[in-house]
Amino acid sequence: MPRKVRVEKVGFYHIINRGVAKVNIYLSNEDYLQFLEIVQDASDEYSFEIYSFCLMNNHYHLLLKTYDKNLSAAMQKINSRYSIYFNNKYKRVGPLWQGRFKSWFVYDEVYLHTLVRYIEFNPIKANITQNIGQYTWAMSSKNVLLSMLHFDIIQKIDFTNSMSEEEQGKLDVFLNAKLEIKEDTLIKKEKPEIGSYFENLTHTRENATYKAICDGYTQNEVGNYLGLSHVAISKMVKIYKQKVNLFKKLRNKGIFWSYSKNVNYEDIGSGLFVEYLLKYGDFDDIKLGFELFGKRYMKKVWEEKLKSDKCFIKTNLMLARIFFDMDVESSYFKEVKNARLEKLKLLAS
Repeated sequence: MPRKVRVEKVGFYHIINRGVAKVNIYLSNEDYLQFLEIVQDASDEYSFEIYSFCLMNNHYHLLLKTYDKNLSAAMQKINSRYSIYFNNKYKRVGPLWQGRFKSWFVYDEVYLHTLVRYIEFNPIKANITQNIGQYTWAMSSKNVLLSMLHFDIIQKIDFTNSMSEEEQGKLDVFLNAKLEIKEDTLIKKEKPEIGSYFENLTHTRENATYKAICDGYTQNEVGNYLGLSHVAISKMVKIYKQKVNLFKKLRNKGIFWSYSKNVNYEDIGSGLFVEYLLKYGDFDDIKLGFELFGKRYMKKVWEEKLKSDKCFIKTNLMLARIFFDMDVESSYFKEVKNARLEKLKLLAS
């Protein structure tokens, strides 16, 4: 029977996967590093963060935080890429993993802290080390520093007291039970009709396309519905992901401080995002914005929202000269008037 489609939420997840027949999945330090680099690449693409990890010989634990409903796609890429690397390196064939990864959504902070303790205590339980921070391939060792790693939670937890056998036992029973589930006996959840994604007025076409593909539709299926080639769909999804990642980069800098800290790209909209990008983004971010949104759209937002703003004369001069090929001086922007405001004044008179 078909596998069950995961119902995904945004937030913290505890992820486990292990080698098929419990074989070792890391045979050298290079393997551990390669796995973490693959996870970092996936973090860059799918915008998740790691708050704890532990890589044991035949399995791994990740505690990650997602910002989009794309956990399955991210983990599929991680497991697939590492499996290809491992099989090529060691001249083996066949599946490396015992099945799909197992995930648990973390509902509250108490359970979150318990999981971090459980993950970081794995090497101690296996008699590999005696203290937290001694095992190289656990996050608490701080031997690996990557941009996806966030130490906020680990730094708050008191590891001086070991986990009780009762605590470990309860988690072991629960986690091992799920690892033994035969997922191919579960029933598949039906996908929404493809048209429903594009009938939702709150979705842009590129956002609707991305959501449909994340839910299991192929690029050909979406392309046939929209009358576009799969190449065009692939390009649309790639650009959309880049826009979202650029937005998150600016959001993490605090540029959207007046909004919710979890505000997403669709909530803000392309117009406001481009306005803030032009005002507060660095040169490389703005340059990427022109590649993603196009010069015409960037100039439209600039003229409507920024060009007449006397607080951004230096920024406007840079944009005009470098990006819009205008031969002007700063004095030009002291005289520019807001065309929309002037039109409203004219209508009101």
